[in-house]
Amino acid sequence: MCIRVESAPRALIDDPWDPLRQVITIPSTLRDAFALRAVRTVLAELDVPQPESGARCWCGEPIRLLDFIPQQRSNEVINLGA
Repeated sequence: MCIRVESAPRALIDDPWDPLRQVITIPSTLRDAFALRAVRTVLAELDVPQPESGARCWCGEPIRLLDFIPQQRSNEVINLGA
């Protein structure tokens, strides 16, 4: 994948597309469908054709936003002496 996605506080984003680093920066407050919509909007402005769902780089590789999905925390196991 040629294009990467990063997040940053909204106040620090002047331009969401950095052509030198090939990075799309989205506000760190965006999650799930809103993050995907923001990435797709930037890609559309760059004339990168997009599939019906998801987001694709201009090389055709899918752009994954897994870093923006909160990690699940595992629960502690409580030993009740059963």
